[in-house]
Amino acid sequence: MSETVTGGGAPEPSAGDEKRQSIAAEAKPRRSRKMFLFIGLAALVLTVGGGGAVFLEKGRLLHSVQSGMADRASQMLHPPIILGIPSIVSNLDNGDGRPVYVKLTAKVEISGARDEASLQNMIPRVQDIFQTYLHETRPQDIRGDGIYRLREAMIRRLRAELTPLQVTNLYLVEFLIQ
Repeated sequence: MSETVTGGGAPEPSAGDEKRQSIAAEAKPRRSRKMFLFIGLAALVLTVGGGGAVFLEKGRLLHSVQSGMADRASQMLHPPIILGIPSIVSNLDNGDGRPVYVKLTAKVEISGARDEASLQNMIPRVQDIFQTYLHETRPQDIRGDGIYRLREAMIRRLRAELTPLQVTNLYLVEFLIQ
């Protein structure tokens, strides 16, 4: 069985075709070399960036641990002081002309002060904050869980007013509504 080629097969390559094929063969290694360099460079950038991020995060973690230890040491040297506020009698904003009175006795827990004597001159400011807030409050605002909202609002005002010091808690010792 002999096969004859009748022109249906592939033509014989000419000299121009061989030159094109050799140029294409040379271009492939260049392209793959460039691709390899590009991928290697991207991997290097990601590795260096990841290492830098880990390094910075370790520094932040170390800083937060050190600052936490410093805060604890400061609290041990200067524990929070509980400042007793004398009883306050105030009227609430009723709106219908009938007076509604409130009697409030509280204690404020403050961090960052050296001793209680340094806080004694703050008592009139704290009383003023309480008086002002209570004058703005209506009896309906205090009913139910309103006492908790009142306490949180007073803590926010105290923190804003006594800024260098840290108000950590407010204890309502006595709260009477008439």
